[in-house]
Amino acid sequence: MNLKQRILQLIKRLTFLGYCSFEIESIVKEAIGSTFVNNLNKSQELAVVQQLELYEQLGQNYLQTYSK
Repeated sequence: MNLKQRILQLIKRLTFLGYCSFEIESIVKEAIGSTFVNNLNKSQELAVVQQLELYEQLGQNYLQTYSK
């Protein structure tokens, strides 16, 4: 799976976990300074993937903690 596909997969996962589109845009902006994920270079794609994975983990931890 390439990084672009991974970004799209993570965005879908975050949406499933309850993140709103503006929150996801904010996460992306925090990673690269822009909300646009088209035409990124490899280092920007990697930064976005790492940031989205961090928030995916946070969302999963929240669900595990509070869904008991």
